[in-house]
Amino acid sequence: MESRYYETYYRHETEHWWFRWRFRLIQGVLDQLDLPGTARMLDAGCGTGQMLKTLQRRGEAVGLDISPEAIAFAASRGVENLVLGTVTAPPFPEGSFDVALALDVIEHVDDDRAMLDGLRALVKPGGAVIITVPAFESLWSEHDVINHHRRRYRVPELRERLARAGLEVDRITYCNTTLFPVVGVTRWGQRLFRHFRRAEDAEASSDLHGYPKPVNELLYRLMLLETRLLRRFDLPFGVSILAIARRPATDLVIQVQTTATPADAVLSAR
Repeated sequence: MESRYYETYYRHETEHWWFRWRFRLIQGVLDQLDLPGTARMLDAGCGTGQMLKTLQRRGEAVGLDISPEAIAFAASRGVENLVLGTVTAPPFPEGSFDVALALDVIEHVDDDRAMLDGLRALVKPGGAVIITVPAFESLWSEHDVINHHRRRYRVPELRERLARAGLEVDRITYCNTTLFPVVGVTRWGQRLFRHFRRAEDAEASSDLHGYPKPVNELLYRLMLLETRLLRRFDLPFGVSILAIARRPATDLVIQVQTTATPADAVLSAR
């Protein structure tokens, strides 16, 4: 993501309907996992930190991000346990976490297989990996360009990549289905409009912007209704995909010569 947008994300994460909906969605997933009170969680690609702040209310959680700007914004939010680094070369031993989350992260990297391999290695055998990604290349827009997305996914494609990384898929479903028609029409219209604009006027813009408070609240409430539906049913299409997968319980953790712990990594990154 372009560094100039971190401040925008920082401002919107606490109030914008999309972020609030995603926080509720992920909290529901964590509730269903029935984690022990001692569970360790990793927010891989923690961004400006609001999701990590939510996780830290549940127990021990560490945020990992490759961007110094993101880490700085997260720290200014009062979030703790922040580490500058990557999933593919992490400062943690294998099997350090019970859960690893990568929320709208793997679409940013050229080699998503390597990142999925890294997420699998970071959780204990039987541990969970929770992923969200944008769906359908047909919805590609300026928002994807600004956020440095490499791709959007379909469910069969993401399922296959998870399996190739040695992860067992518990559940995978489209989500943000309620607003799919609106988003589709809007993005296709933007694409058409951009086609007819002069090149010098064609500055990309993000979908992330403020809404009047009543509109923002209405959209959030609509998405909460969808979240209730997701508790029972997988959805056939949507703007995003949610996947919950596990490292096989029979996996052996490769012992490496290290004395590092998640806490040591956090301390060394400060």
